[in-house]
Amino acid sequence: MKRIAFFLLYLLILLLSIITFIEKNRGTPFVLEHFYGSWWFALLWGILALTGMLCFFRHKRHRMYSLFLHLSLVIILLGALLTSLTARRGIVHLREGVPVSNYLEEAGSGQRVRPLPFTLTLDRFQVTYHSGTNAPADYRSHFTLNDTQRQTTVQGMVAMNQIYTYRNIRFYQSSYDSDERGSYLTLNKDPWGVTVTYLGYFLLFASLLGMLADPKGSFRKLLRHPVLRKGAFLLFAAAFPCLVNAQEEKPRTLTEEQARQLGELLIEYNGRVCPLQTFAIDFTKKLSGKRSFKHYSAEQVLTGFIFYTRDWDHVPLIHVKSRALRKATGLKEWASVDDFFSSSQGYLLGDLIGNYDPRKNTPEEKAATDMDDRLQLIMSLRRKECLRMFPATDMKGNVCWYSPADPLPIETESGQALFVNQAFNLIYLLGIVPGQEDGFKEIVGKVDRYQQKYGGHSLPSEHRLKAERLYNHIPFSDLLYKINLTVGLVLLILYLIRLLHKTTPTERKGRYLQHAAAGVLLLSFLALTACLILRGIISQRIPMGNGYETMLVLAWCVQLITLLVIKRLPFLLSFGFLLAGFFLLVSSIGQMDPQITPLVPVLSSPLLSLHVSLIMMAYALFAFTFLCGIVALTLQFFRPNQPLHAEHIQALHVISRLFLYPALALLGIGIFVGAIWANISWGRYWGWDPKEVWALISFLCYAVALHGTSLPWFRRR
Repeated sequence: MKRIAFFLLYLLILLLSIITFIEKNRGTPFVLEHFYGSWWFALLWGILALTGMLCFFRHKRHRMYSLFLHLSLVIILLGALLTSLTARRGIVHLREGVPVSNYLEEAGSGQRVRPLPFTLTLDRFQVTYHSGTNAPADYRSHFTLNDTQRQTTVQGMVAMNQIYTYRNIRFYQSSYDSDERGSYLTLNKDPWGVTVTYLGYFLLFASLLGMLADPKGSFRKLLRHPVLRKGAFLLFAAAFPCLVNAQEEKPRTLTEEQARQLGELLIEYNGRVCPLQTFAIDFTKKLSGKRSFKHYSAEQVLTGFIFYTRDWDHVPLIHVKSRALRKATGLKEWASVDDFFSSSQGYLLGDLIGNYDPRKNTPEEKAATDMDDRLQLIMSLRRKECLRMFPATDMKGNVCWYSPADPLPIETESGQALFVNQAFNLIYLLGIVPGQEDGFKEIVGKVDRYQQKYGGHSLPSEHRLKAERLYNHIPFSDLLYKINLTVGLVLLILYLIRLLHKTTPTERKGRYLQHAAAGVLLLSFLALTACLILRGIISQRIPMGNGYETMLVLAWCVQLITLLVIKRLPFLLSFGFLLAGFFLLVSSIGQMDPQITPLVPVLSSPLLSLHVSLIMMAYALFAFTFLCGIVALTLQFFRPNQPLHAEHIQALHVISRLFLYPALALLGIGIFVGAIWANISWGRYWGWDPKEVWALISFLCYAVALHGTSLPWFRRR
């Protein structure tokens, strides 16, 4: 029975992995119909649950948390079965003033019309925006519900992350019509499945926490393991080792001081109002991959392209990273705007973009599309279309930000419109005339006063602006990943050298260097904490909204864990540096997006922040177990029969398991907190999204390692 249960578990893990790759090629509807929604897939889960519980109860001795943990998984599967058999889900389309008494129910691969037990009438649909921008903050549907059977009429409202429930039917905001006079609501009636599933979730949460808290449990026994009390094997002795171009014509731009003054003005960018300096840094990084270019600041690069277009068209500033694109076009690795145009061929990227097919996705065509985006940004800057620096109030009383190329609201006064149209011309004229520094400062000051006068509630507070300017001044991730990787590699190499050559430093020297390395880690942790705090102040949200921030949080979790355990486990100091460094390195690569933007409405939920935090902390702990395994394999490979190495390998095994328990608990809780958030946001607690599936695969794989009683090879050491 045990072999059958674990065979089915391995089969299911393999199957889930394969399905995600099939989904990438065949699409989500295909795998939902032929795999996740098939009878045999549900049967496989059922047989696994049955054989697993039979195998579990064959053993007479069980900790209480272990019983509830396995039982909770069965209850979750039972809830999913009830949802599949009894739940009804569909879409209701509302138009203002039009009573609706039916909805479209999801039925297999199609839809069918079903009656509602009441009538819904949309009174008003409303889109709210982040102040001064076109970035939506929330969608709200206000409606009247008329139930003739119960002779009841009530007013209701549905918004993102805000459900309306009536007679066990839950309504969720889904979409809306382009004229903003109609709304689509998702409805879900699932009283049994959700109740049972939530019971399973909370039982799982309690049992995972009990696994960590039980005084007689495996985790607490590991904390008392005699290997951890042998400070000698963990004493980590590290030692820090004692550690002309041809003249070219310089493109013109504003002076560094003038560019800095201009960079302090505000611009509406990426759905929020921020300093022009932020846009300048992103502009320069998008072109060159760096925050500055040679001796020019980001603000000077931006103003150079604005005011001295022809000078900067000759500058090889654009980084062409794709070898395939360089081979197809004859471009060099560093190209200028002029290099993309030829008198004989015209626009070099024209054919590649015209033939681009996302399904084929050839490397040169994909790179050409990305490069064309950069050139279009330059062209937009030339036309000043992206310089939305001038707020004005429209006829509805909303403050919006406009560029000199945008048509202003018809209510705008003629003097105000003239200033918007001529401001950049005045900045240019006063910027190039020697001795006109005061005049330049005056016109920049006038633009600033204009923004303060007409910006209204869209203006960010002064402390947010100070935080953003400080954040822009310090390249946190670029600086910290270099420090962490350098120190971590040095420490790890020297540690391995000491082990392989059996050298033992003096206790005083080892303690001094250990404290010095810990001090560097503490400073790195404080700097990263400051980075996250600044991003939180700037964005007015918890900084977990994109891949870049996720990597920062992962690095922060790794450093926090390291600082908490190095007093007892000094050996992990190098691991902490390396893991944090790699996460910070990933955050710094070109594919990551460091831009700060408002969250879309569905992501503005505290449950989502909790979900991401738990998952990130779990992955940070799993990363420690990974490095412990790598070092253990290294020792086993080089000196397999050394008694000292056997002791070290055993210690690494204990440390890995010590981190595995809380990592698995955090991952399990994080996965199903995310399921609760998804149910609140759009009415489906599990949708077989690839990210959900791979998180589940990770949970199942790591859970296997905790079955030492059933699987003897996990307890050989």
